This record gives sequence, C-alpha cells and structure tokens, in this order.
Amino acid sequence: MSVALAHRIDGPRDAPVVLLAPSLGTTWEMWDQEAEELAATYRVVRFDTRGHGRSPVPPGPYTLNGLVGDVLALADSLGIERFGFVGLSLGGAIGQVLALTAADRLTAMVLACTVPRFGDPSGWLERAELVRSSGMSVLAEPTKGRWFTQAFRDAHPEQVDRFIEMLTSVDAEGYASCCDALAGFDVRDRLGEITTPTRVVAGSDDPVATVPACGQLAAAIPGSDLVVIDEASHIASVAQPEAFHRAVAEHLGRHL
Repeated sequence: MSVALAHRIDGPRDAPVVLLAPSLGTTWEMWDQEAEELAATYRVVRFDTRGHGRSPVPPGPYTLNGLVGDVLALADSLGIERFGFVGLSLGGAIGQVLALTAADRLTAMVLACTVPRFGDPSGWLERAELVRSSGMSVLAEPTKGRWFTQAFRDAHPEQVDRFIEMLTSVDAEGYASCCDALAGFDVRDRLGEITTPTRVVAGSDDPVATVPACGQLAAAIPGSDLVVIDEASHIASVAQPEAFHRAVAEHLGRHL
C-alpha cells in the first residue's frame, strides 16, 4: 500500500512537471539548488522518500516497487499525468523501476549517480542491521567519504555538515527498510526494455556509482547518453551544481 509522501512544489502552475527524487539518507532539501534553477522553467515537485524526513515511516522492509507506487500515488494526488523525472542514487533506482513499470507516465528521465544493482545484497542487509542496532550516527563519518571528495569537504565544510545532519536525522527504521529495498534491487537484465528518453549523469570520483558502472548503464538503455561531472563524488548535484544543472536542463529541454 502506498503512503502519502511529504512534498514541495515550485515553479509555474502551467509548466511541464519535473519530479526530483532524492538519494538514500536525504530529504527534498538535497535538491535546493537544482530545484531553484529548474523552477524558472518547470513545475518542480520534490518529495521525501517513505521512511525519510516528513514522510510516513511504515513498517519495513520496503521494496523498490513500493517506493515507485508512492511516487505514482503522489503524481495522481496532484493530478499529474506525465512528468519528467530526475533521480539520484536511490532516486535513480526508483526512476529505473518507474521506466520499466509505468513508462507511459514519463516524458524524460535523468539517472544520476545510480546503477541497476548496488553491489551484493548482503552489504545492504548488514547496513540495515547496523542502523537498527546502533542508530544513524554510526554512518556519519563513512558517508562523508562516499558523498563528497576530500577537496569539497575541505572547501565547503558547512555543506558537508548540512548533509550529514540530514542523514543522521532520518528515522533509523525508515533508512534500514530502504536498505532492504536496495538489497532486492537488480534490473540489469531489463535495461533494454526502457523506452523513456534517458540521460545518465556520473560523478568522476563517485565510489558508489562509478563512471564505468554508469557507462554500462547508459550503454544498456537504448538511445541514452552519459555525462560525467568532473571533480564530483556521489552527490554530484551539490559538488558541481552548475555542471549538473546544464546536464539536466539540456536533456529535459530536448524532450519536455
């Protein structure tokens, strides 16, 4: 059963709609910079994934199909029939499943810092157990290195602190249940079925969704392309907001 996602809407009422889907461990605020740029042209809808931020925390485990159901229910509740979609990391996993199960709802899609399978399922199940037993603070230090390069951490400590605070404020059970969802996520064999116009965006220094892995994702989706953002790790939208926005706006502008 879907849950009613907390969300925020910006931009002109009559403009084409773009949904922004956040990464695991973040809220809609991760999109502040990109949403401000896009809202000059599009009706921008941001949301907190179930188990995160202001959205409900139903009992887990969750599945990607369930997370996709939440997004479709949100669109339905707002009277949105078709929309562009930009998803980063977990948000990109949601986008892949959306494109495979509800392609008629999508006008264009940007998959950022994401892959069709996030490693061995055991790693996600172990992380879920860790946060259930020890809380979210245990993830603070290791996450800094995954999300941001050392150069960015040195130059923008306030941004890093803001994101780590966002992470540690997430409900532990909600986060763990999304880890369960990622443990069961693997669409490698179905990427050729995606018909939505797609662009894949990678961070040059991302240890989670590496450039080669993102390249394989782009190669497997018919008609898609790959843009690599230099000097960016996993949260490429924050590390290099101007380059990230160019990649997104160019693709959306071509298809919306």
